[in-house]
Amino acid sequence: MANIRVGLLGLGVVGCGVLKTIRSQADKLAERLGKRVEIVKILVRDPAKERPVTVENSLLTTRFEDVLEAGADVIVEVMGGVEPAGAYVRRAIAHGCHVVTANKELLAKHGCELIRLANQHRVHLAYEASVAGGIPILAVLRQFLRTNEITCIQGVINGTTNYILTRMERHQLSYREALAEAQKLGFAEADPTADVEGYDPAYKLYILSQLVFGKAVAWQAIVRKGISQLSAAELQTARALGFRVKLLARAVNTAAGVQLSVSPTLLPPDHPLAGLEEAYNGIQVTGNIVGDLLFTGRGAGELPTASAVVEDLAYLLTQPFVPQPEWQHVEPAFREETLSGKRDTWFLYLEEAPSHRDPHRVLQGLDREGIEVVKLHAEFHKHEVLRLGLLVRAGSLERLERAADRLGTAAKIYPVLLTGQEADMAPAASDSRKELVLSE
Repeated sequence: MANIRVGLLGLGVVGCGVLKTIRSQADKLAERLGKRVEIVKILVRDPAKERPVTVENSLLTTRFEDVLEAGADVIVEVMGGVEPAGAYVRRAIAHGCHVVTANKELLAKHGCELIRLANQHRVHLAYEASVAGGIPILAVLRQFLRTNEITCIQGVINGTTNYILTRMERHQLSYREALAEAQKLGFAEADPTADVEGYDPAYKLYILSQLVFGKAVAWQAIVRKGISQLSAAELQTARALGFRVKLLARAVNTAAGVQLSVSPTLLPPDHPLAGLEEAYNGIQVTGNIVGDLLFTGRGAGELPTASAVVEDLAYLLTQPFVPQPEWQHVEPAFREETLSGKRDTWFLYLEEAPSHRDPHRVLQGLDREGIEVVKLHAEFHKHEVLRLGLLVRAGSLERLERAADRLGTAAKIYPVLLTGQEADMAPAASDSRKELVLSE
């Protein structure tokens, strides 16, 4: 029985998981493929580094040329980053090797080029692990929903930020405290920027949009807000209004074009993504035939991501080459006005001394600007307002921003995704305290 020769680029957390999985599932893979999978070379930065797996020294190299010269049929790239990973992937494709990658940043920034190059050289470029770790969302979209017209795909697709938000909400930790805890547990990198500022989910959303809609705005044009400016008080205020805050990645295909956004978003408790806790991911897909589908699981980590990588490896080795549809870029179809879903509903958060410390003055000021207040939560200390949280309908984000500026206090604005009964909430009366949710 001939072997399938695999070159592995990277032996970090995911790389070790891939090596463990190929070893532990060797017989099952051989039965499925009719051949055994053999790791012929592993590219690493430091061969002497201690690792949680046993590796023969002869397998390790610091030279990519050694991987190609070992006769690899498939290159598995799990080293991350744009370079030198991008250069290695291009050379592997040009050499006639199939490629499996978990590198969402590389695909978001150079996927159009890499897809064209793979088609030109008639090799597979597989990337299931780049979006949701162990959740096989790309395979489902590619193989089992081809008859459906997908109108919306949205999800919580970054485990780091979901862990941080869960800890802030459940245990009233500050952002910095929750981040430090996530870093200690290995959920967050030493430099967490890609996660907490929303770059990671933006890369993933770009890939999903290309696969589902056949197009996407350039990743830099995705409307993107992270969680680093969120406070535990904001999360508690949102919860008092009956909502949970999640970092939501959302892609919508409309007559006006493709709309992509990543932003902290208020979700009602009955929303299928609202209950995701800690490092779990979830993706909701809406098709014109199938309706709503929900996929949940661990979106990152050693074995969940390794599972996706090895499944990609096994799949491409059993399939004939078929050119992939080429990716294309389109212009953004919108600003942030349409982020909030039904009826342009937003969460307006005001902290520290709104106008005259009187929530009724705030209501009246918003009413003068044509902003409809649906619900309000006010917290007082010694009869002075500490913070206000309002659900408002504004028609456009620009109008709401102008109104907030005229209140004379710093304001934060987040979209609200409404479902069912929440979409039909009646507005609060601006002249009656009985409509307010007050707490001391």
